[in-house]
Amino acid sequence: MLRSILASLVLVTPLVGQESTPKAERRPFLHQEHGESRPDDYSWLKNRDDPAVRKYLEAENAYTSAYFQPLKPLYSTLLKELRSRVVDEDVGVPVQRGAYLYYEKYVAGSEYETLCRKKAAGGVEEIMLDFNQRAKGHPVFLGGGASVSPDDRLLAWKENHDGTDMYTLHFLELATGKLLPDEIAGTAFHMGPVWGNDNRTLFYTTPDEAQRSYRVMRHVLGGKPGDDVIVYQETDRQFDVRAFPTKDRKYLMIESGSSNTTETRVVPLDRPEEAATVLIPRKQGIRHNVAHRDGRWYSVSNLGGTNGCLLTAVDAGGKLGEWEEFWPYEEKLALQWVDAFASHIVVGARNEGVPGVFLLDPETKDKVRERRWVPAPVEGGSFDSDETPDYHATAQRVMYTSYVTPFTVADLNLADGTMKILKQKKVPSGFDSTKYVVEKVEAKAADSVVLPVWLVRRKDLPLDGSAGLVLDGYGSYGSCSDPWFDAGGLSLLDRGVTLATAQVRGGGEFGRTWYEAGRVLKKEVTFTDYIACAKRLVELKYTSPSGLCAYGASAGGLIMGYVLNQAPELFRAVVADVPFVDALNTQFDPTIPLVTGEYEEWGNPEDRAVFDVMRRYVPYENVKPQTYPSLYVTTGWNDPRVAYWEPAKWVAKIRAVHQGKNPVLLETNFDAGHGGATGRYAQLEDVARRYAFILRELGKEN
Repeated sequence: MLRSILASLVLVTPLVGQESTPKAERRPFLHQEHGESRPDDYSWLKNRDDPAVRKYLEAENAYTSAYFQPLKPLYSTLLKELRSRVVDEDVGVPVQRGAYLYYEKYVAGSEYETLCRKKAAGGVEEIMLDFNQRAKGHPVFLGGGASVSPDDRLLAWKENHDGTDMYTLHFLELATGKLLPDEIAGTAFHMGPVWGNDNRTLFYTTPDEAQRSYRVMRHVLGGKPGDDVIVYQETDRQFDVRAFPTKDRKYLMIESGSSNTTETRVVPLDRPEEAATVLIPRKQGIRHNVAHRDGRWYSVSNLGGTNGCLLTAVDAGGKLGEWEEFWPYEEKLALQWVDAFASHIVVGARNEGVPGVFLLDPETKDKVRERRWVPAPVEGGSFDSDETPDYHATAQRVMYTSYVTPFTVADLNLADGTMKILKQKKVPSGFDSTKYVVEKVEAKAADSVVLPVWLVRRKDLPLDGSAGLVLDGYGSYGSCSDPWFDAGGLSLLDRGVTLATAQVRGGGEFGRTWYEAGRVLKKEVTFTDYIACAKRLVELKYTSPSGLCAYGASAGGLIMGYVLNQAPELFRAVVADVPFVDALNTQFDPTIPLVTGEYEEWGNPEDRAVFDVMRRYVPYENVKPQTYPSLYVTTGWNDPRVAYWEPAKWVAKIRAVHQGKNPVLLETNFDAGHGGATGRYAQLEDVARRYAFILRELGKEN
């Protein structure tokens, strides 16, 4: 029952020597599942229409601001350092598409990019669209999904002004700069629009009420959105839908997928009005990542083994022939994706944990013997493909980075595997990589599995346990947590703080088997792996519990919450950005975005076995009276992926039982969603606050 506004006002309790500390009211509420009751006294914070919710969050913001007030000099210094490392005038590496070279650029002082092009044969720069102009008057702006029609005349793009995952699709006539009247609201965030080869048909996806991308729509320019045709609608709520063109632009690929299963449909882009036909029907537990070349389909699939193999089949006019094995399954090779050029096949892979690609001539007779392995050019770094839309290109665009290698874009020669660096990100204030050392440490999990931990530190830092260290962790969705260069991180490194990344199970660093070992009923392994990595760093005297800070964002926030409950003595401070900490209650509510699509990640707690496991590890469920490390938590009022109430409830519950004096801070951005501030300079303010907190708690604020 709702209480009166007066009765539900936030309670504020003064603490000695501190500003007033917010204390959220406890309103008794019980969940009833599996014949048991679970208390959730802060469930009322889900009601964003209750004025007391906003009042509580504003009180938390005021309390957090009071914490940072004495740190203003440090914050200002950090912000100045961060801005000194931003390239004010920055131009991206052009990508050829048809007769034009397309690229993005930043002009000095601009928050957002400008989309540009020029003739490949030589020509003057054309400004297609300035996102800074589109962002004027909006505290939040997200733009993307830009797609130019095959005849180079029209630009389609998406934008958002509230930080949610709902975007509006716009169209621009490039020769005149005229906005077309076609405007489509409510499109999904995670894919750009796809043009038909007739230059007037466009495909896009829309979300359902839970913001699951579930429909592929067809729009014909000049028509009204209400006239748009449903090309495919996914009815299984565990699946979502994405659409993309094959590189040779023969087909629109419609992939309907869950974590475990995919199904693929196609529409010929030369005949975009045709109905979608099933290319690869769904079979529970079978996944395909598909590319098309010269009358054949190629697929990275788990049909031949958990970590993936490469298959091929004849394309019979949009129909699939029998799959043939292109090369035999090898356990140590974790195949991730396939791309097809006119001359070569490119396969993204992890080779015993090392990222890279295989280059294959599809006409070769000995597929295994003649494949070429190209690993990441830097040890302990990240490596991935970049946009290369030209089917006849002789090089694959790639990007790589490491703790001491700034973001680098290169062309990878498809014939011989050599790389030509096109651009390496500059650090205007200067960067000397010889001042730092990158190391790999191996920790052992409780079951003796070896866990890699990558770290970077100043060379002159003593290994006596006195140094501060920030340990990053994620370990979900099969995502790979590879080290990358962060110019902002120099502000910590140069103050004697080591940066480290734990590659725990639940991620994808060693392929699907590594992911499978840390999900659903095995999810707790992710968190215990992280603790094992932290203990190993202490044992090797890279740091000590008084200097160790944990960092995790989104799903990584689950790790943060777990270690706070289970090993608070191991950490001096914890930073949790938009943390997924109320996972049990969220997974019980299929109306919340992402929930049904993530039953295969976390499980469905309607299943008693899943319920028991989640109740054991979910942070909110396991808050208890004890002394907690210092804690800084962020959230976004409009966040559709981790709702604001998860961090809010969690912080309220911790503060109610916290037995020490370490600060517990919650900061809500009322204008933002999952990613926080959107402008490139505005984002630095978030980073500066995070670093100021870490340095203050590690005793390095001076």
